[in-house]
Amino acid sequence: MFIKEVTKKNKGYDKTFVYHQLVESYRTEKGPRQRKLLNLGKLTIPKDQWKTLANRIEEIISGQTSLIEVDEQIEQLAQRYASLLIQNKLKQEKVEKKESPQETETIFTGSVKFRDARSIGGEYISLMMLRKLKFNELLKKLGFKEKDIKLAELLIVGRLVHPSSEWATLRWVKKQSAIDELLELDLSRLSHNKLYRITDQLLEHKDKIENGLVEQERLLFSLQEKIILYDLTNTYFESSRTSELKARGRSKDKRHDMPLVTLGLVLDEDGFPKESRLFSGNVSEPETLSKILDTIGGKVRKLIILDAGIATEENLQLITKRGHDYLVVSRSKPEIEIEENAFKEINHDQRHKVEAYLYRKDKELYLYCRSASRQKKEEAIRQFHQQRFEAELKYAAESLHKKRGTKKYPKVLERIGRIKERHAKVAYFYDITVEHHNGIVTEISWKIKDEQKMDDRFSGTYYLRTSRLDLTDREIWQLYISLTDVEDGFRSLKSELGLRPNFHQKDKRIEGHIFISILAFHVLISLQKQLHDAGVYHRWTTIRELLSVQQRVSVEMKTQKGDLLVIRDTTEPEAIHYLMAQAFKIKPKPLGMKKIRI
Repeated sequence: MFIKEVTKKNKGYDKTFVYHQLVESYRTEKGPRQRKLLNLGKLTIPKDQWKTLANRIEEIISGQTSLIEVDEQIEQLAQRYASLLIQNKLKQEKVEKKESPQETETIFTGSVKFRDARSIGGEYISLMMLRKLKFNELLKKLGFKEKDIKLAELLIVGRLVHPSSEWATLRWVKKQSAIDELLELDLSRLSHNKLYRITDQLLEHKDKIENGLVEQERLLFSLQEKIILYDLTNTYFESSRTSELKARGRSKDKRHDMPLVTLGLVLDEDGFPKESRLFSGNVSEPETLSKILDTIGGKVRKLIILDAGIATEENLQLITKRGHDYLVVSRSKPEIEIEENAFKEINHDQRHKVEAYLYRKDKELYLYCRSASRQKKEEAIRQFHQQRFEAELKYAAESLHKKRGTKKYPKVLERIGRIKERHAKVAYFYDITVEHHNGIVTEISWKIKDEQKMDDRFSGTYYLRTSRLDLTDREIWQLYISLTDVEDGFRSLKSELGLRPNFHQKDKRIEGHIFISILAFHVLISLQKQLHDAGVYHRWTTIRELLSVQQRVSVEMKTQKGDLLVIRDTTEPEAIHYLMAQAFKIKPKPLGMKKIRI
């Protein structure tokens, strides 16, 4: 072995690039030839040490001990390049399909080394589910090349197993995961720009890909799709720059200092996503419904469940006009007197006791619900905000009499506005009076406008309203509670599937990043459905952590014959892997053994 310096100059570019290769000579019928073993990048050590480095690499891969003490820097480089060389040789080997006959080998136990441990448990389950949804076949029909299909699978599996940015995904691929072995793909030269290009390709076929997954899920899990749940959330960006898509609005994560993007998500009664839409961060929630109704269609009458923020009178009329029914949280409290003994218990478990009163008004049913646990929670929220709100107002009032306190009328109004924004849940119920003279504030006073209205707001009661006249009180409440599936989906997207953090600046990159999370959500819901059918109800975060203990590991050992034997195999499955294998009808131990002798 020896090291060779290579210079390269790209066409139309003046700069010359220098890099180094590890090369070996071999004889042929036509004379001696050279073959490249490994790209070393650009070496910084002196040229007179190249041969020492090459010799040391050869000693390591042949299992020999160096007779001459080498410099620490040379030793570290040699160990690194020897490891890469062994990895490359293993990649060229095929997995042994059948167990070879029992072989005996005498080895030196002191020579045993374990290298290149890479996680494979979570990747394996995720990839198997993705292929069960026939995602690869779908992309093939759309004209994707075989390698690009595998890179698309990598992006989605990465978002499930290691949710992060494309830069961090690239690091995970190269340093932490055995996804390359599962995909049978050399990812050593993969760049984040290539991942961006694959994301762009997927985005170009967004509607067809989503429709294809929806159709496969419908067939795979016999979904009814008679109920549609629709809600919106927004996510913030680690940037202050706004764009056509990123805009400042009311953040549901209380991050009013950051620009937002709004995501609309449509689910069926089983929690499977049907449609996703991106809107600007300052979009009016009620205005988004008409675009969603266009995709739902009107061939089959569906029950559409909405939260109060979208359930305007105009939207309810629009739903009816499109031939569908609705079930919503009423935005206003109907004027009706209800006797105490008229309430009926519709739910009672360890956490919640819900009582309700059902009545009809014109062509609608109303369900007046009350919950002691909800009342307790809302009362705690009220006390928190009310105490903080009044304390901040008091502090602002006291500042008027301090030497450096805020006294100018415009500044005081601005300060009160920020206080009201921080405690918007209770600020609406207060009248605040600011007295001033010649532009200087002299007094700040406040009082609650209507104590009864405030009590009603935090009473733990709510009204459900539906155009379906055939539903019972219990059915209405249970259908409304299913809206929590959408909220749970949003939580999964944000926490488990890497919707945040998002550092992108360009709208196209934002759309691509979020679309990968939506595709991962399709896989996640399918995984959970199959696990629920098998009686497993852990969250994906827990399952992912438990699965990660299964690794691909290389074991090196020096034999009595003087050879270096290298075996790469998957660690033995544990209880969780057998459980997953049973639920998904797959092998508990992915891939097989690779073996080389040097």
